Amino acid sequence: MKEIEEIKSRYIRGEATEREAKILLEWLEKNPEERTAYYQEKDIWDSYAFVNNSQNYSSEEELLKLKRRIRFNPKKSFSMPGPLKVAALLLLAFLSGWLVQFLIANQGTSDVVAEMREVVVPNGQIHQLFLADGSRIWLNSGSKIDVPSFFTGNDRKVSLEGEAFFEIAKDPEHPFKVEVKGQTIEVLGTSFNVRAYPDADVVQTTLHTGKIKLHTSREVLNLLPGEQTNVHINTGKIQVKNVNPVNYYSWRDGRYELKDECLTDVFRLVERWYDVSITYDENDFKDMRFSVVLKRNKSVEHFLALLNLSIPIQYQKNMDEIIIEKK
Repeated sequence: MKEIEEIKSRYIRGEATEREAKILLEWLEKNPEERTAYYQEKDIWDSYAFVNNSQNYSSEEELLKLKRRIRFNPKKSFSMPGPLKVAALLLLAFLSGWLVQFLIANQGTSDVVAEMREVVVPNGQIHQLFLADGSRIWLNSGSKIDVPSFFTGNDRKVSLEGEAFFEIAKDPEHPFKVEVKGQTIEVLGTSFNVRAYPDADVVQTTLHTGKIKLHTSREVLNLLPGEQTNVHINTGKIQVKNVNPVNYYSWRDGRYELKDECLTDVFRLVERWYDVSITYDENDFKDMRFSVVLKRNKSVEHFLALLNLSIPIQYQKNMDEIIIEKK
């Protein structure tokens, strides 16, 4: 454990070797309970070092002094029961954001620019992200988001490609904005799901709680809980309907419910969900729609069996490669 702490310190300062970086990333992968604490620590370090660029924290001793100064102890943060652990993480995220804002204010400058961080989630995985303002984001398979290490200015802005569920901390003075495929979703404090993969023609936004304002190229829409918009990128057509929002973010818990979806879109979602490649003749399936519930604890063969009950198909599977043909 001491070796990991030393590698973490060197990695945060940008001094780790390629071998040490590999050891750290493998350790974080095997210890997800430590992952959030590590990224919180790194965000605080990056932000503090940026604001105080006249100081050079170049030694491990100085890094330890900084940790003690901000009273951050990741090893103690995870020795509590589950509910208290979640509460502590939320409090830590809030305090991290507060610390950064305090440091910026004490530097007497309004020109501080936060470093952008790109978070990419591989196919077959789901990732939870804590932001400095206390907000939480769940990223679905094959998704990517650009977030700042801390928020500055009049709003809190991120950029999404893929699917994510947002729980946004309330801050009326600083609205939260999600930029996605030429649209902007503006919120003050709410929870909602967005699906906007690069290979899809539709951007789908589903509101769970609160209110959001959706800015499209044609108009501005105000959504209420239980409402969903489907904005067609090519035509600009907008559809608004009432849905059960739970069905559209249950993927966080390993259950992906798809209702009356274009079958070719379902194939692409299945590819990301199970991390497989599906080959098919698009002309055979482009006009078909399909409803299915994908489960993380079920194999892709389970999906193929369900598909075959509705549409006669034959398929070949070789490792992660699947070929589907219509009978």
